[in-house]
Amino acid sequence: MTAPDDPRFEWIDVSDLGGPVTWMRGACRHRRPVEFRSVVDDELLAHLCLDCDEQLDVTPKPVLSPIGEP
Repeated sequence: MTAPDDPRFEWIDVSDLGGPVTWMRGACRHRRPVEFRSVVDDELLAHLCLDCDEQLDVTPKPVLSPIGEP
């Protein structure tokens, strides 16, 4: 059995030797971050990952890779 077909996350094989194939969702790849800007002066405050709700730093800017690429 292959990993689940969800490119947003890393998938970890946690099968026991000889047991059924089991996958655990790993770290988010932050593929769709959005910018959070100040309403006062339009300053970029942070990036927010829509998949895992994690706030990402302003610098360095997250790499936006197409869905389906690691």
